[in-house]
This record gives sequence, C-alpha cells and structure tokens, in this order.
Amino acid sequence: MEEKRSTLGQVLDCLDLYNTAVVGMRPEDNIGLAKVLQLLSGCYGEAYRAKQEGKPLAWINFGIPSEIFWAMDIVPVVLDVLAGLVAPTMLGSIATKYIDLAHEHVPEYICGNNKVLMGAVLSGEISAPDVFVHPANPCDSNLATYPVIAKYSNFPYFCVDMPYFKNEQGTQYVANELKRMVKFLEEKFNRKLDFDRLRQAMEYSNLAHEYFLKLAALREAVPCPYSSVDVWAEYPALLCMAGRPELVDYFKMRYEMTKERVAKGQAGSASGQEKYRVVWIYGAPAFDVLIFLWLENEYGAVAVGNMNSNFVMKPVEDISDYDKIMTGLARKTMLMPMTRECGGPWEDYLDPTIDLLRRYKADLAVFGGNLACKATWAIIKMVKDKIHDELGIPTLILEMDLFDPRVASSDYIKEQFTKVFETTLKK
Repeated sequence: MEEKRSTLGQVLDCLDLYNTAVVGMRPEDNIGLAKVLQLLSGCYGEAYRAKQEGKPLAWINFGIPSEIFWAMDIVPVVLDVLAGLVAPTMLGSIATKYIDLAHEHVPEYICGNNKVLMGAVLSGEISAPDVFVHPANPCDSNLATYPVIAKYSNFPYFCVDMPYFKNEQGTQYVANELKRMVKFLEEKFNRKLDFDRLRQAMEYSNLAHEYFLKLAALREAVPCPYSSVDVWAEYPALLCMAGRPELVDYFKMRYEMTKERVAKGQAGSASGQEKYRVVWIYGAPAFDVLIFLWLENEYGAVAVGNMNSNFVMKPVEDISDYDKIMTGLARKTMLMPMTRECGGPWEDYLDPTIDLLRRYKADLAVFGGNLACKATWAIIKMVKDKIHDELGIPTLILEMDLFDPRVASSDYIKEQFTKVFETTLKK
C-alpha cells in the first residue's frame, strides 16, 4: 500500500508546482516571486524536518509574532499560509479533500481555513505540533475549532486574548497576554527566552518591516511595479519569517529592484499594461491565483493592493528591553491586517479601506467575501456606499469560500469581473 504524503510534504510539493506553473511563465520577470517561493520552501522545509531533527514545532495563527518563536528555537507553522498553499485547484484537490473530511463533523459555514486544518488532522496526514497558539481575533471560526482540534489531538493550546478597542489600555492588555504566552512556552519546553536572541530577531524584523513599508509606497506608483501575484506573495513570507535574516535579504533585494523599475516607469503586470487599478478590500480566491494573471491579460486590470498586505503600523520602535518589545509586538498584533479590520467597531474596517483605495488610486474595489466571515458581511453594503460617496468608484462584491472553489468557481468569478469591465468600467 502506498504511504500517504504528509500535509507539510504536500505543501513543499505545492511550492514546487507554483514555481513551475507561475514563475515558469515569465522567469525573467518573476525573480522576486521565485525568491519568495524559495523563502517559503525553506521555512516549511524546516517545519517538515523539525520532528526528525528534534526541534519543537508550533502551530500559530497569523497575528501571533513569529519573532518570539524563532528567538526560542521553536519552528512556527502559520496555519493560514498552509491552508492557502494547498488550496489552488491547479495543484489537485488537497484542500477540498480536507474540507470534505471536516464536513463530516462541522457545519459548512465554518471557515474553509479552519476546515483545511481539521481535515488534515482527521486524515492523519499532519503530525501534531508540540504547541498550538492563536489570538482570539479575528473570527469566531478560530475560537470554535482550534480548541477542539487541540483537545482531539491532545496537544498544549494557548489563546492570546484580544480586546475590542485598539487603544493604549488594549495594547498593555495584549502585551501582558504575550508575556503569559512566553511563560507558557518556557514551561512547556523547559527553556528561557534569551533576551539577546529576541533583540536580534527584532532587529531583523524591524529591518524587513521598514523595507516592506518602503515597497508599499513604491507600489503606489502608476504603473504599479509589481504584478498582481507579487503583491499577494509577500504577505505569507512576512507572516512566516519575521525575525529571520533571510527575509531582510529578500526585501532589500526587492526594494532596489523595484526602485529601479519605478524610475524607468516599468509596469510589473504580465501584459506590461495597466488599464485598471484593482484593490481587493477583503479576501481573494486562494484556490486560483491564475485569476490575477487572467485579469491582467484580459483587461489590463492589475491588483495593486489588498487588505492583507496593508501594513500601516510602524516597526517596534524601542527594542532596548523586554517590556518595550512586548508592548511594540502587542501594538503590531492588534493592528495586523484583518485582525485590525475584523475585531472592533466598523470604522476599524472602513477607515483603513478608504485610505488603501485612495493611496493606490483604485479604479475598482473588490470585496472577496469569505462565506464564514459574518462580521464583514454585516457591514459591506455600508462600506460599499461610503467608498462610492467618498471616492466615486464601484465595489464588486463576490460571495465565495477562499479555499473551496465549489462555492464560487473560477469561471463564475471571471463572469462577474467581465460584467463590471464590459459595463460599469468600460473605457
């Protein structure tokens, strides 16, 4: 009988296929994307080998600072990135297989991200971590499934509680929660967090963050120097590898390359054309990244920005002592894209969205509405109206599961874009 390939092994296979299917189309123009895929392969390769090499392994949700884990020699696996990497249909039916297994136990309205993990656990294809850590924000699906998965698989679990309001009082509350998390990790692994190593990780993290902000400013240029896929690809690398020197090296290289491209007025799109500037103000179809290339080639529509990559918070300003680092990381955690938008009053979603659309000179806002994200569905009509009133641009609303093409297929999504470009935005 053929041995099943582990989930982490399948992630590495998927990254190889991405390299062939996307980078291989235009290798000379996809140098940056190829480097990002190499970074992710290195990161998930380390996770794949962790058990064999005797390294502790942690599952974490985005928003949890990976810098702390790298500083403690704990290999973090960002679950949201894992789900996104196995979602594309061009790679087979990995995600949908896991989702179907999960549907035997949970309702369909649970987020596909959570169902991918649940199905992987039920299939026996993913090894249990040594610990599981996630924040209480941004959604109920995490809180409904992650503790159950931890109990089912019998591994230690820690939830970083998050306040409703993102003020100084909330920042100090989260800083204390992160300190509790560190104590939990120290007790579990019988090792202390070395401050010098944490400070070193923070130096790397701050440098990468500064370059990322500079690149975000360069991407505001017309034409955009990034392709649509490039804009999305850096987000998972930032989540997984904050605190690592390799990430700094990548962003430094990418910054120099992008600065030169902007100076020459070169577009980064597959077609070399930029007729429409599109900003995705929520999710997007992780199951088909080729939709972005189709939009570029068919309509000259370039995804110049998206909510997940909208890092507007500053790097941690003071890393001179432990308390100040924890306060800075708490502020970053609270203002992490999606955590910022989905936990709190509706202005926490509206204000960054309007600012993002304005800065990137958007012609079209696209709300990729994940079926499970009830909070944003409750306000999207008001957001759409505000966008039109303040910026005079339309919003395309798509109902989908970001990880499951059976809810809204690629063909359906293309049809909705075609209607917009052939009517509302036709030039």
